[in-house]
Amino acid sequence: MVLMADASVAKIQTQDFNIPTSNEQTISLRVYKPASITEGALLPVFIFFHGGGYYFGTLASEDGFCSWIVENAGIIVVNVCYRHTPDWKWPSQHEDAFHAVSWVFDNIELVGGDRSRVLVGGRSSGSNLAAGVALRDKDVHGKGRIKGLILDLPHAVHTNAFPRELIASGKWSYDENADAPILPLSTIKFFNELLDVKDAKDRYYSVLLAPEEDLAGFPSTHFLVAGRDPLRDEALLFEKKLRRAGVKTDVNVYPGVPHGFRRYADLEASQKYDKDLLEAFK
Repeated sequence: MVLMADASVAKIQTQDFNIPTSNEQTISLRVYKPASITEGALLPVFIFFHGGGYYFGTLASEDGFCSWIVENAGIIVVNVCYRHTPDWKWPSQHEDAFHAVSWVFDNIELVGGDRSRVLVGGRSSGSNLAAGVALRDKDVHGKGRIKGLILDLPHAVHTNAFPRELIASGKWSYDENADAPILPLSTIKFFNELLDVKDAKDRYYSVLLAPEEDLAGFPSTHFLVAGRDPLRDEALLFEKKLRRAGVKTDVNVYPGVPHGFRRYADLEASQKYDKDLLEAFK
């Protein structure tokens, strides 16, 4: 799933686009489609934002993952390469994500997708962008345009604005998993510092803090959460808040594994993750 084998390449066609965004800049998108599509068929579209703390990630780094989705789910994937820190601060990344989603809807015929079946999602920092864009898209266009969200290891609130009072058990993933492998809490805080969000409660960044009435009509949302991730409680609290707002949710928790566990493909949790992710596209 990490690397794109020759057999997968033969089954997938890609096309790159440069699109305008804020600050008179452009960003790159890569569209992945099944190589054989029935003429006139319109496929669901998944707009994907990579992880990497807003610092790492390229189109090429996500080729294997996006191709795997196309091959196994039979849908179109749009891979978005947004601007990164430290050169670009918040909200540049959010603006790029919003412009990318708008571009897909404006060019849905070019993409070959079904306007009524557009999903948005991301991994880690990318899921933060996906959730913020879903909220802004609803603010601008009303509910129903984005049909679903897939939030993979999501970051839902700035570390300086976490609502600690909502942790009833007294056990907090920021404490429990502070020194977890792959992504310890110190690294998350470092990424936040590079991003330089001026308002830690910005509702397009700290979506967990958005009022419930603002979340009503949010797209149905699928969560993939690692049990040993410092971000775990952000995801679980956001899922509960969406449910209270009347949003349909589905949550999969993988106990005992850290953020980014899927890189270890032989883990039982990784194999379950693959099945759960594909189920989210149905």
